Amino acid sequence: MKEKLYNGYTLEEVEKLAVKELGVPKEDMYFDEISETEINVIVDANPVKKGKDFLEQYLKNANILGFVERKMRDNVVEYSITTEDANAVLIGKNSKTLLALQYVTSLVVNRYFDLEKESGLIVKVDVGDYRKKRDENLEKLAVRIAKEVARTKIPVKLRAMNVYERKVIHTKLADWKHVTTHSEGVDPNRCLIIEPRK
Repeated sequence: MKEKLYNGYTLEEVEKLAVKELGVPKEDMYFDEISETEINVIVDANPVKKGKDFLEQYLKNANILGFVERKMRDNVVEYSITTEDANAVLIGKNSKTLLALQYVTSLVVNRYFDLEKESGLIVKVDVGDYRKKRDENLEKLAVRIAKEVARTKIPVKLRAMNVYERKVIHTKLADWKHVTTHSEGVDPNRCLIIEPRK
């Protein structure tokens, strides 16, 4: 969590400075007055809950009836959104809305960490198990193509994918002995290549 020592300021001045410099709301900080001239500011919040709160507020603001579940595994936090009839809206064309939602949620969660001194959390957002099913399909595709490339020794260029989808395939094939992966091109037309390992 973020922490900073301020010297030579009043409590009121430190409160304003800390909000600006640490980038989190005042209510998420603890102000420890060490002496008349020293105040230590400690960010005191649950980042995982803050991510869930953000998503719930987003649904409320968008007039979408749904709920958010959260799961933690190591340094990965997964938020699963379930709605009655708004899944398609939250996913968007080519899952662009879902990616944007995941990106903003990651910013909300990780602003509570001092990323120069500690690692933050990997944030994943899913809607109606869309991403889970999509990941499974991408992994199956990766394995099928990798076996073909290992057998034929001919590289295969996959269709353009977003950064998240490319990462799923990179990760799935990272430990394969006979193939390797890399990306080529510029987003949104960046493609992933599966090729024989030299």
